This record gives sequence, structure tokens and C-alpha cells, in this order.
Amino acid sequence: MIQRVQTIYMLASVIAVLTMHFFWLASFIIPEGTFELNSLGLSSLNPEIKLDQMNWLLFGTLLVMLALPLVNIFLYNKRKVQLRVLIYAIVLNALYYGVFFWVCSQCKDTVAALSEAGVEVAVRYSYMMLAMPALSIFCLVMAARGVIFDIALLKGLERLR
Repeated sequence: MIQRVQTIYMLASVIAVLTMHFFWLASFIIPEGTFELNSLGLSSLNPEIKLDQMNWLLFGTLLVMLALPLVNIFLYNKRKVQLRVLIYAIVLNALYYGVFFWVCSQCKDTVAALSEAGVEVAVRYSYMMLAMPALSIFCLVMAARGVIFDIALLKGLERLR
């Protein structure tokens, strides 16, 4: 139901997570070249170095983060289930940071193994992409508040009957 404000918040959460699929999340720099980590995995920007490494954990986490609020929009008749799914989505968005930094440490080790000089790998994080899960969490919390308000409103109406 598009009339409910929590639907708008859930769509905003979906858009925030969807932007993480289209931009790079981190880049790893060594003298031999630059490598980027996006939602699909690690890839080389240097055409001489062939590296395309899929990361299923990061990709799967982002897909579930995208699917939960999107599916939750259509659960408008089951408000308690909708609230429970929103809580799961909030927890998953918070756990994303742990998954992201764990994947970054693995990718840093992979890139360091490619470096011939044994130089330290410089890591640049995309701060905008690190802020997107926080924005998604904010939108999901606001949607949960709207669902709680609807539940309280319906209980109040049933009490008046």
C-alpha cells in the first residue's frame, strides 16, 4: 500500500541498498595496479592483471538486504509479521558492516599476494557506500515505527467497538 508512510521508508531503504550494487565499495592499491571491490566481488582495473573473483557472501548479503524490505511492502495486512521482518532486516543491515570488513580483509590478503615487492596494500573505502547501510537502517527503523503506530491504532479502534 503506497498510502502508508512506512511503505515510502521501505522503498527508500531498497533504493539505498540498490545503490550499493552499482558502485564500488573499496579499492585496493599496490604498485602493480588498482583493484576494486563491488557487490559482485574483486576485479582488477589493470588490463594486464587478470583477476575477477566473485564474492558470494557479500553478494548474497546485499541481495537479502534488498529483498527483505521489498517483500515486506506486500505484507501490509499482516502487521506483526511485517514488524518482525523489519527487525530482521535491521539486524541484517547492521551485520553487513561486519561482513563487509571481513571480506575487505580477505581481499586485502589476496591483493597482497599479487604484489611482487611485498608492499603494504593501500585500502580506500567509499564513504558514501559505507553510509548507505546506515541510511537503510534509519529508513527501516522509521518504517518499524510506522507499523507499531498502525498496530496501536488498530488496537485502539477495536477497543472502541
